[in-house]
Amino acid sequence: MRGKGVKSLRVEFVLLTAFLLLSAQAVSAADYAPAFNWTGPYAGLHLGYGWGNADTNFSPLPDSNTFGMLPAKLSPRPSGVGGGVQGGYNYQMGRFVAGIEADFSGSGMSGSSTSAIIGTNGAPIAGVGPLTAHQTINWFGTLRPRLGYTITPTILLYGTGGLAYGSISSSANTDLRPLLPIFYHASSSGTNVGWTAGGGIEWGVSKCWSVKAEYLFMDLGSRSSVADSNIVLTTPTQVGYKWQSTANILNFGVNYKF
Repeated sequence: MRGKGVKSLRVEFVLLTAFLLLSAQAVSAADYAPAFNWTGPYAGLHLGYGWGNADTNFSPLPDSNTFGMLPAKLSPRPSGVGGGVQGGYNYQMGRFVAGIEADFSGSGMSGSSTSAIIGTNGAPIAGVGPLTAHQTINWFGTLRPRLGYTITPTILLYGTGGLAYGSISSSANTDLRPLLPIFYHASSSGTNVGWTAGGGIEWGVSKCWSVKAEYLFMDLGSRSSVADSNIVLTTPTQVGYKWQSTANILNFGVNYKF
């Protein structure tokens, strides 16, 4: 009986040793298995929402006293849905990832604002129409370096910043009707160039696919225009307009790494 017990202990010891050796081999193999890697080119799609500020300055010319109106500022808040495509290249160095990305988005961001016309006495001028301002961001794009840190092999936190450009349509009007048959309307459309900065998080859900959430602040600078009255006046007066263009963009996207 004692011999059988010793023999049983020997068998159990051999089995336990084999199990431990196999487990150690498995752990070792897992440690040296290829980890998720961010290096390589990628392309994808994104969809998001934007909200911004289109401060519009009204400057009576040649001066307030001659015109009879104080300078003013309206602040339309363009907002709307947008989406588009992106592509870039990443290079991973340990837990750090550096890369560059370009994107292009169609935009539905649009907004308007109105206000009373204020005379030089500081009170609204009775019997006239309002000041109005409007801005639409038709599309925009960016070209940005990215620098990130992998908090896990598949989760990347990154900051980004660089060039921004976009198609912007702006308009404004100073309307003295019906008291006077006079208005000062101006519009401006074109491509503005500026800068952007922000950051995001990207999650590698498989060897080739990742999803991301990203925030960008975008400053597309300003445009100016001077409007003459719609009729010839004995004392010529004008209104100068200056439109600013900034936006906040929140995007959700998906990328495929080649």
